[in-house]
Order: sequence, then C-alpha cells, then structure tokens
Amino acid sequence: MRDITRMDIRRITPYGRYIDLDKPLLFDLTDEEIIALRKYHNNPNIAYEKVIVRKTNTQIQRTNVKRHYKVSRDQKYNKGRHHTKKKVRRGHGLKIIVGGIVVCLIIGGKYLEAGGPERNAQALEESYESSYSEYTKSLNDLTEEAINSVDYSALIEQHDYSEESDELIDEEDNQVVEEIDERALLIQNICDIYQLDYGNVYQNLVNITNNFTDSEYLEGRISGVTCKGETVQANSEEELLVYAIRCMKQLPGQMGISSEGLYCRNGYVSGDNYLEQLNRVANVLGVDRCLLYAIVNAECSFNSPLFINSNNPAGIKKSDGSWWGFDTKEEGFFELGMEILKYYRKIGVSPDNIDEITLGRIRDIHAPLSDGNQHWLPNVLDGLGYAKMHEAEMFGNYEQNNGLSL
Repeated sequence: MRDITRMDIRRITPYGRYIDLDKPLLFDLTDEEIIALRKYHNNPNIAYEKVIVRKTNTQIQRTNVKRHYKVSRDQKYNKGRHHTKKKVRRGHGLKIIVGGIVVCLIIGGKYLEAGGPERNAQALEESYESSYSEYTKSLNDLTEEAINSVDYSALIEQHDYSEESDELIDEEDNQVVEEIDERALLIQNICDIYQLDYGNVYQNLVNITNNFTDSEYLEGRISGVTCKGETVQANSEEELLVYAIRCMKQLPGQMGISSEGLYCRNGYVSGDNYLEQLNRVANVLGVDRCLLYAIVNAECSFNSPLFINSNNPAGIKKSDGSWWGFDTKEEGFFELGMEILKYYRKIGVSPDNIDEITLGRIRDIHAPLSDGNQHWLPNVLDGLGYAKMHEAEMFGNYEQNNGLSL
C-alpha cells in the first residue's frame, strides 16, 4: 500500500485514479487505499464513484453497483484484481487540453531553471496556478469513460517517475495504515451487529480514546464502559470494542455521548450460520463455545419463537423481568456470553472451569430451582457432553476465525 499521508486528494478522480501531471504520476488506487484516505481525511466523498467491496460475516456489501470492468474468461480471479477494460471511445479534445497544460508546465519549468527574470517567474507562477485550478475543476467533472480515453503513455514515457512513485511507499507507515483499516472494518462489523451508525460510533471512539492511543485504551479499558454493572477490563482490542459499542448503544449518556444519529437500520442480516457466530463470540469473550451451545439448547433452542422472533438465545431478561429482544442473532449471542462471564466473576471461577459443580453454582444464579428449573443443569450437561464429543465436526470449519470476520 502506498503512503496515503503524502497523497494530494485534489488529484484523485471520482473513480479512484490518482493523476499528477507535474511529475507525472498515474495509477489506480486500491480499495484499501481509498478507505484509508477517507478515514485519514475524514472525507467520505473521496473517489465517491469507485466501487468498494466490503466483506462482513455473512454478506458482501457494495457501496456502488455500477460496473465498468469485466473479468476475462481465461484469467484467474485473484481476488478480483485482474480486470480488462471495456473498449471506449477516445476523446481527442480532452487529450489536446491535458497535453497542452503539461507542455506549458514543462516549458515554464525549464525557463525558470534557465534563470529567467523574476517578473517572468512570477507571471509564470500565476499562469500555473490558473491553469492548475482549471485542470482540477475539469478533473472533478470528468466521467470515467472520458478519463480512460486519454492516452497518458506518451506523456509518461518522457519522464522517469519511478523514483517519485516509490517515495509514496513507506513500509513503516504502511503497517500503521493497515492497522487502522483492520480496526475500522472491525468497528463497522460490530456496528452492523448492534445496528448503530458506523460514522457516529467511529468518531465517538476516536474522541473518547484519543484516536485509540491513550494508555487506558491500550490497557483494555475505556472510561464509562461497563457491562452488567461492572467496569470492563478486556483482554483484547476486539473484546474491548464489542463492550464499548454495546455500552454506547445501551448507556450512551454514561459514556458522555449523545444518542442523536446513533441508531440505524442498516439492512444487516445475521443469517443462520449459528455455530460460526457462537464460535466468534466465544473467541472474542474467552468463553467455551461448547458451553454456549449447550446453554442455548437447554434454554430456548435454535428454533424457539423467542430466538427466531426476538433473537434471544437463552431466555435473557431485562431488569424489569421482561424478555430481552435483540436486533440481530449475534447481538443475542454476545449478550449470552457476557451473561455467562458475569456469573463466573460472581463465583470467582475462571471461564475455563466448566465442571458440574461450577455449572451448578451458575444455575443457582441464572436459573434457580425455586423458579422450577430442575431440568436446567441436566440438560446443559447433556448438551455440553454432546458438543464436546462432536466439537471437531461442529466447529472444525471455524478454527481459524479468531475474532470477528472482517
């Protein structure tokens, strides 16, 4: 990935092409570079006509459905990077305009290098500013077909721009950009699960954590983030972000943020890959996935009305005693995982301990015998034994999913 901090966004076309006729430079920005640029400059309109593909848990979301390229039959897909362009008509008028501007800039530059009078240099600079202003204005109005119709090869062959292009690439900065991209995509995924507006949530997180750099955040805490009445101490960034976004949805005032523009219906659908979802929740929260499966089976099952209609997988209740309804299946699974962790903390036992005595103590809090739950513990133990016996078969395909899918 090129160094986005050194790119002039005024030189980016609406279709994601970077054009610098001063050097000259010409290349197409990747999806990752465009996403990073939008985050870096806080400007969603950069390359607004470019098709961006984002993968989530169960679907591919596209920001634009127009396609101007097709994959040739004899090419390998290689993640969609190999494309052949449609045949377009050449715009000779546009070539003449752009070529004229470049020639003027090159001649003017050589004249200044030759030591022309100061007044000529000033006049040339004013002419350059005027020409460049007209150029950038016209660039924003170009269609992709018109841009593709320009033959830049003759202009670029006159210059050796490899050095300038290489200067845009910096390995150390590249790693930082990739980390930002991974975090942004993770936050987007969690916002989908909790049905929150990504832009609002991301900006609030940036403000609260000093752009994810303050010491408290790096130690697994965010001020005001609690779960089940207790301050959150997370073991990973993924876990901390899930807790933070959950708290932002349920108790925004506690975190010192406004709920205005926070909630949204983004069209995200969980799907019915419940074992994969349970596996991700278990990995993020550090809970045994077989135990989560056993509790869901004992409480509601995956085909109960409460789970199907309210996304509540385990009879989780609000403080007033009513059934809790969640926006997505994953949100319900995360709430169950957090509920189980709460019980482990109360009895002072590690989540790794899932023997009958420990589960009996959890039963006494979560499903006491006085409420008629005589069958809860036997059913959980039966489901746990079955899941452990068939764990490889049930979860084998998801071993590599360490955390949420990006």
